[in-house]
Amino acid sequence: MNSLVQDFSTHPLVPGALLAVVAGDAQSRRLRPWDDGALARLNKRSTIEIVGELQDLGLIHAAHVDKLLPIDAQLVRAFRELSSQIPEVAEVTGCDAHSVQRLARGLFSARLFSEYLEIFTSPHLSYERTSKGTVDLLAALFDAFRYIVGGAWSVLFPADESSLVTDAAAQFWVSCLYHSRPEDMKNGFIGLFRRAHRDRLQVLNRDHRPDKSLHLRDPVSEYVDGSWEKLSKLREGVETQVKGGLDQLFAELARIIGQLELPALVIHYYEFLVGELCEAFSGLDGTISPKENRFIEYLLQRIGAMTTETSGAPGLAHDDQLEKVLGELDQLIGIATVKEKVRHAANLARIQQLRVAQGLAPIATSYHAVYTGNPGTGKTTVARLMGRVYRSLGVLRKGHLVECDRAALVGEYVGQTAPRTNAVIDRALDGILFIDEAYSLVKEHEDFGQEAIETLLKRMEDHRDRLIVIVAGYPREMERFVSSNPGLRSRFANFIQFPDYSPHDLCRIFGSMSRRNGLVLTPQLREKLMHHFQHLWRHRDEHFGNARLVRNCFENAIHAQANRLSARRDLSPDMLSQLEAADLDSPAEAELVAYRERGLAYTVRCEHCGQIYSWLPELNLREGECSQCGRRYDAEFGVLSEAPGSSPAN
Repeated sequence: MNSLVQDFSTHPLVPGALLAVVAGDAQSRRLRPWDDGALARLNKRSTIEIVGELQDLGLIHAAHVDKLLPIDAQLVRAFRELSSQIPEVAEVTGCDAHSVQRLARGLFSARLFSEYLEIFTSPHLSYERTSKGTVDLLAALFDAFRYIVGGAWSVLFPADESSLVTDAAAQFWVSCLYHSRPEDMKNGFIGLFRRAHRDRLQVLNRDHRPDKSLHLRDPVSEYVDGSWEKLSKLREGVETQVKGGLDQLFAELARIIGQLELPALVIHYYEFLVGELCEAFSGLDGTISPKENRFIEYLLQRIGAMTTETSGAPGLAHDDQLEKVLGELDQLIGIATVKEKVRHAANLARIQQLRVAQGLAPIATSYHAVYTGNPGTGKTTVARLMGRVYRSLGVLRKGHLVECDRAALVGEYVGQTAPRTNAVIDRALDGILFIDEAYSLVKEHEDFGQEAIETLLKRMEDHRDRLIVIVAGYPREMERFVSSNPGLRSRFANFIQFPDYSPHDLCRIFGSMSRRNGLVLTPQLREKLMHHFQHLWRHRDEHFGNARLVRNCFENAIHAQANRLSARRDLSPDMLSQLEAADLDSPAEAELVAYRERGLAYTVRCEHCGQIYSWLPELNLREGECSQCGRRYDAEFGVLSEAPGSSPAN
């Protein structure tokens, strides 16, 4: 992804990929996401060619083109004219010419990209209501970037190290980020940095002694005399932001990008720009000191981590392409019937959005759902994925998940319930409200829960395009809940049953938890786990914990390992990262011994074609390759060929 935002082989300021990913409205971008191969191809095409392709796809219209092409051409022309003057500017100021060129490109690039956003961003997305009033998000985005650049300049050019290079660096970024006309940006960048003024500008260097016999009052002397005050005011202007941390400014920039529903590639672009400008600033004097290098490394490390973290945040389109989200769904262990129903829901939503995109009326339908099943069966996880599915398709603007239960909705006294319920719903707007154990809202001889239900039903109707509600709980209780109110029955028509995990699935979940924590299971422990979860599953009741049960078993094993190793000395990394059979306290010990004594075998099944293979714990496999279909299948755990307690096979 980084290579896409750094390719200036065709366009000197903004790679064509960035123009493509911000073109059109947010919904059209979600319905027609670009893959990296197509974006790389666009980076090799001219702006005219890209615009033509975008018009053919219906992403932009003539009005967009009339605004886009002129400003693009003006800024490119101004940048090229400036580039021809950079050798003279570098010579006069004593700056490294390559660093000046990098600085100019980065600053002009930021200005042109901000023009792209002005052209394509929908008005309803570009403003945000806050407690302090309405905020122009596009202006706030550019301000955040401007403060990052100004803050980086103030850190890399401290007040006690002022020089002509310091002054020139300030002149460069201020002229580009505080002027909007390309011609003014170019002229401001060059300023008085001409060979004719070279000697007189040297007074700005500490080691230069000006000729006091000269008493000229012209633009050069006024510039020199006003330099110290100008630099002081610039430092004062960014002082608060620098103290708060430039990484926090980038976090705000990333948040605004999410609010504008721009693709994740945009965050990577700003990450690249900040790195370019910081390195260009530090290289202006021809060297990069250890102190400068330490600051830049720290800032870019923080920003890089933030970019990775926020690329999946609500509103960012790249990480929410439908197939990617569904791919994450497929990676979940077990729940095959749930996965199928989620795909059906996604197909329905996609067709609905395509109808709207083509000017057809959507078919009346409801996305609200009831998830039934025991605890630990993945209901919350799937609900969170559904939010991302609906966001990727444009059904929901944010797609975030707000979890709550009865305590969050129902007050203790008269007059408390409706405000509580409304407050929770307000947080869930443009996303999914997930109400766990929703049946607890209905109780005999108690009407506060009923008030929460009535408030919820009204808000579901008032915000039918901004709110999806998923209620969850035990199957029988949820059926009674939905039947308790005609409004609930009419709105919750989609039921998804989450079955208990099988013993094999429970073993795989334990294995997954172990890998995520850097732990390895011995073959003996794997075999013991198979009998352990088979026993617990066979004796389960309606409150069976499923994945929560596995979590408890895993944590108990971690504690047992710690106790086992506590008396040992000179512990090796292998010893610290290995769980053994002795670390699992299991009620199935006797069953395991009996199974071995009877010489019973284990099997493993290819989940793709159903082919069955024998399984031995000592093989210590993670995956196998199926000889029938040629695909890889999970072989970390086997399945008992005969459940304990059953009759021996003849």
